[in-house]
Amino acid sequence: MKKIIIFTLLFTFCSSENIETVEDTSVETTIAETIEPDNTSTTTSIEVTQLESFEEALYLVNKDLSSVSYLAPKQFLNSGLDIVEGTTREIIGRFTLTLAECDQADSCLYVKDLQIKADISTLKSNNIIRDQAINNQWLQSTLFPEAIFTIDELVLPNKDFDSKVEDTIVGKLTIREIELDTPFSLSAYLDGDQIFISGITEIDTTWFGFDAPTKFNAWEVLNPIGIKVSIVAEK
Repeated sequence: MKKIIIFTLLFTFCSSENIETVEDTSVETTIAETIEPDNTSTTTSIEVTQLESFEEALYLVNKDLSSVSYLAPKQFLNSGLDIVEGTTREIIGRFTLTLAECDQADSCLYVKDLQIKADISTLKSNNIIRDQAINNQWLQSTLFPEAIFTIDELVLPNKDFDSKVEDTIVGKLTIREIELDTPFSLSAYLDGDQIFISGITEIDTTWFGFDAPTKFNAWEVLNPIGIKVSIVAEK
């Protein structure tokens, strides 16, 4: 059942002739199938309500309550698979929302001018040597510290002004100054002046101009890499 809201992150279904488009938008690969959204416990513990309409409400990301993570499958030689996770809370962002009647459904949520930026040079895992190698050798986030997700305009049909949404949306993700249309599978919930958003997607590192980390005869990181977001935005 389509419920409401946003996000990213997260996003628009527009495309550009000069931008490479990700061909597989199913978001149904290994990482995404194994990870539940971060804020499931928050949203499911709150009763879904019907909201009053509102126009052009500005929301800002609260970085102290938000996070962005990568989830990388690491295959060891003659051994099992491990999922390595690195996380940052250095996130800024903003967007405007309108909830109103529309022709497509009982109500619609209109998202405009959404931009989320994460400082990926501050991603931390449980291994400082790994983090330094990612920054300097693989991802080169010391040179390209920003990951950016944008959406110019998006309309999400909503059932009877419902306070929760689960959907897949598409926005423009920029990493290492390469911009691609990228789908996110999202769950979001509006409660008072706060919006709780969680999302998951998968990318191939080669789309953004770098190979997945590897150490000859020891281990290799497998594509695709998961990206997990947990955002709290406040009016």
